[in-house]
Amino acid sequence: MNAKKTQKYTHLFFDLDNTLTRSESPISKKMKKRLEQLSQTIVIVSGVTVEQIQKQTDGLECFMLGQNGNHAVYGEDELWHEVLKPDKVIEIMDHINSIPREWDVYDEYDLLTDKGCQISFSLYGNSAPLEEKEKFDPDRNFRKEILKKYPLISDSVEVTIAGNTQLDYTRKGRHKGHYVKRLIDDLGWDTETCLYFGDSLFEGGNDSTVIGVIETVEVNNPTDTYEKLEKFI
Repeated sequence: MNAKKTQKYTHLFFDLDNTLTRSESPISKKMKKRLEQLSQTIVIVSGVTVEQIQKQTDGLECFMLGQNGNHAVYGEDELWHEVLKPDKVIEIMDHINSIPREWDVYDEYDLLTDKGCQISFSLYGNSAPLEEKEKFDPDRNFRKEILKKYPLISDSVEVTIAGNTQLDYTRKGRHKGHYVKRLIDDLGWDTETCLYFGDSLFEGGNDSTVIGVIETVEVNNPTDTYEKLEKFI
């Protein structure tokens, strides 16, 4: 990406975990400073809640699209908040319960998180030490195989691979790509001036739905993101 090309981007979109921060971890002072040096608008689109985005980014000024975009906030303004209806929750839980637990978990009572707009299923345990979660399924092949063996067949809900250990369930079509487009349309931005950074752009990853909506940049981890942002400073 040459310097002339980077100048056309005025809105930068980022995944959070494993892109700007380690999973469920505070942003580093180094990364926060780099983001604050940017002249572009910053948008964070994550599977975690808006409250968790606020906590991890330490007051960074940005648009926050939590729960894969189903809850959007900017400053004190709530832009939208779309909650799962009971019938969708039942369908999601039926799929989760259909998957046999054939692996060791850190805490079997700490696998599910109902976030309102989204249900997240950690295959290992939300409260597990970060180092253990990062080793659980680093190439995502285990979760890909789980979904291959036990596919979710539904007209109303869908599942994507997220974070280190999670499967994220949302209403069908209400994924990151949908809400990135909605924000751009609502604010009258030009898609040509928007760029998305994410670590889960592979097929089935929760960043992959942004492909085709705006241009994307694949990153491996926060260090990789930091280095790729060098061109924008």
